[in-house]
Amino acid sequence: MNIIQQIEREQMDAVLAKRRVPEFQPGDTVKVMVRVVESADVDPKDKKKKAAAARAPAERLQAYEGIVIARAGAGINESFTVRKISYGEGVERVFPIYSPHIAEIEVIRRGRVRRAKLYYLRGLRGKAARIFERTDARARKLNAAWKGFKKPKGEADDLSQINGIDAMLAARLKQLNLYKFEQVANFSDEDIGNVEGALNIDGRIEKQDWIGQARALLTAAEAPAEGEGDAQA
Repeated sequence: MNIIQQIEREQMDAVLAKRRVPEFQPGDTVKVMVRVVESADVDPKDKKKKAAAARAPAERLQAYEGIVIARAGAGINESFTVRKISYGEGVERVFPIYSPHIAEIEVIRRGRVRRAKLYYLRGLRGKAARIFERTDARARKLNAAWKGFKKPKGEADDLSQINGIDAMLAARLKQLNLYKFEQVANFSDEDIGNVEGALNIDGRIEKQDWIGQARALLTAAEAPAEGEGDAQA
């Protein structure tokens, strides 16, 4: 491995540490969550608001859902093309797989095709452009992969209070319906394996003791409540 390949590998690992890349191919329907950074419209005469907007640009996630019609390249240069129909017109976007501007790639449906490039869909409309769903053993295995926890009740806790979880990782955990200290505190070995596999963070949960930190935060949150009850009594 030369120095260029090593640098590319490091950049790919940095992206994989923040999000996973699911297995998909041409013919599959995917939803790509793209990070869009927007600057607020501020009166140029208002210097305070202008400075605040410059310090904290607004960021939102934009969903783009369509059929993958091609994959090209390899390594950090690998990309895929997604086509959708918007207001009767075909729209295509090319996404680099390891782009830092992609927050998540979700496979919605797996299609059964015989070609690696589906450019012929550009000339088809309606039922003629329909792709049948893939239902073989491999597709069933991929669809049965773990996708997250059952949504818990109550408001979300601030998981970034746990050392090792930043705001970005907390957002990715929330996509798995994991946003309560109680959930982290009650992790089983299977839960740890599922979370680390889904987010590609092998070993971090035990190494950084997320479970112990979550239990300590729960205990600290319960202590003031008990003190208030004693004072009222």
